[in-house]
Amino acid sequence: MVKDNSNPSPQLYLKIMKRLRHEEKILAGKKIILFSIMFASSSAGLVSAGRMLFLQLQTSGFISFASLIFSDFGIVKVYWQNLLIAILEAMPAMSIALCLAILLIALQSVRFLSKNIKTILWI
Repeated sequence: MVKDNSNPSPQLYLKIMKRLRHEEKILAGKKIILFSIMFASSSAGLVSAGRMLFLQLQTSGFISFASLIFSDFGIVKVYWQNLLIAILEAMPAMSIALCLAILLIALQSVRFLSKNIKTILWI
């Protein structure tokens, strides 16, 4: 008699699915480690970039120009164009861009972390 091997056993499907879930958990664990390191380093970088931005804002006079809007609005109404040009010239654009880029990296790593933690917990 010839056995019909065209239909696999029902246990084979369960074994394959169990192995796939196991591999997904291993991959998610590696991603969690990677994104945790990325989040920690970007958080540390954000602190130092924030300090640098604050120092550049103080030394460039940006804070003084910006506070003029709240302290003497009458003068600002008259000379608003000159004040706007002075504020734009005093703005440390590269430091702001650096802080925003590091913040974006930190937020993206948190997003990926939450997605991979969900994969480990729910599978």
